[in-house]
Amino acid sequence: MQLLTKTLLCTLSALLLAGCATTPFNHTADDAPYTAPLQPVSRTQPVVGLVLGAGGSRGFAHVGVLKVFEQAGIEVDVIVGVSSGAVVAALHAGGMRAAELESNALAVEDNDLLDFTLFGPGVIEGGRLQAYINDMLHNRPIEALQKPFAVIAAERKTNRMTIFNRGNTGLAVRASASVPQLFWPVVIRGTEYVDGGVASRVPASVARAMGADIVIAVDVSWRGSLEAQQADVVIRPQTIRTRITDFSQKIANLSAGEEAARAVVPQVRELLARVAEQKTGRQPLQVGETRLR
Repeated sequence: MQLLTKTLLCTLSALLLAGCATTPFNHTADDAPYTAPLQPVSRTQPVVGLVLGAGGSRGFAHVGVLKVFEQAGIEVDVIVGVSSGAVVAALHAGGMRAAELESNALAVEDNDLLDFTLFGPGVIEGGRLQAYINDMLHNRPIEALQKPFAVIAAERKTNRMTIFNRGNTGLAVRASASVPQLFWPVVIRGTEYVDGGVASRVPASVARAMGADIVIAVDVSWRGSLEAQQADVVIRPQTIRTRITDFSQKIANLSAGEEAARAVVPQVRELLARVAEQKTGRQPLQVGETRLR
């Protein structure tokens, strides 16, 4: 009986292993994310670039920042996302406004985004996050979103930054959020990619390359990021320090984003007025006044 039990257990284990992927899938389809030359946005009015940085569950603060900007009439023209910042950035680039972003943030649970597994090179495979983003965006690729959007990932072997601005949005965001040792790396055309924060947590220079006259960086990392200093405005919400996958403080972190954004609204408005004057020769706006874009 004991031998039979051991045999059954071994057989069951083999079947379970056979039914579970243990290595990352190599994405080679035509819609797999890739890098195209950046096409800077050019217009007579100021171009505002927003960089939403890496920071795990502290990334709920990004929703609060966008909420305050929308209330203040500050519109983002190009957006860059890293890791959890890429999740919020993708949804906003796809047309999701503040009220819907906040509603989804409050409703989402860790099981909606995180597919834990006992097998493979990490404890979270990442397919659930990819599916969530693509479902929310109705499977639109990056180039079909309403706003120019760049997703930052890192090559696993070299830690070199990769800018995905074409192809499958959900897969690009998944790659950007694949924290080493926690998530499976994402393999795209034979190259393994991991969390974009490994290369740059707040890559302000990318937004500048996309044509932004004014770059606003939101840094939710614990230690602060040197790259953020290349931005014109840096927002550092006082988020609650939690584990990457801990969503229990999302309301507090969203509120922290709101508070930090309110503090910089006057500065952003002054920059908008100054750049508008430089670009068009018009008189600058008064502080607190907004011009229709």
